[in-house]
Amino acid sequence: METEEYALGVSDAGWRVAKLSEIPPRSELPGFSAEEYREAMAERAPHILERWAKAGETFEHEHRKTHDVRGFLGVESFGVNAFQGHEGELLIVPHDELGEGERQEELYLVVEGRAQFTCDGEEVELGTGDVLFARPGVERQAIALDSPTMLLIVGGRPGEPYSPPIWASDWRVPDD
Repeated sequence: METEEYALGVSDAGWRVAKLSEIPPRSELPGFSAEEYREAMAERAPHILERWAKAGETFEHEHRKTHDVRGFLGVESFGVNAFQGHEGELLIVPHDELGEGERQEELYLVVEGRAQFTCDGEEVELGTGDVLFARPGVERQAIALDSPTMLLIVGGRPGEPYSPPIWASDWRVPDD
C-alpha cells in the first residue's frame, strides 16, 4: 500500500495505519516552506542549526532519511520520528538535550539493521528490536552499522505535558 493510500484511508475513527518507511519527512508534507523554516530556526534556535551543520560536515549522511511520524499521523501527546541511513551514516546528531527548547528524554528502538550508539563516551551496539533510553544531559549520537538501518524515536519532557521541541516546524512558545 502506498503512503498516499494510507493517508487517504485515514478515517475519523481515532486510529491510523502507515508503513513507517513510506512516511515522508515534514519537508515533503503539504504547506511546508523550507525557506520559512530556516528563517524561523535562525531566529529561535541558531544553536540547533549550528549543531546540524557541524554534524553534516563531520559525518556521512548521503542516504539519511527522516520520517515525520508525529506529523503524518497527527500524534499530539508525545514526540515520535524515525531516522534511516546506510552503513557508516549518521542517524542521531550528537546532542545532550540540554539546549534551549529541548530537555527531552528519548527512547530509541532499532526497527531494522544495527546501530552504534555513543552515550556519554560509552559505545553500545544495538540490533533490530533493541531499545536504548537516554535522559536529558546524556550526550548521545548514533551511526548506522547496516544498510539500511532505521530507528524509531519517542520523546517528551519529564513531568510536562507534551509540546513540540524547538527544532520542530510546529514549535510554539510554551505557555507560562
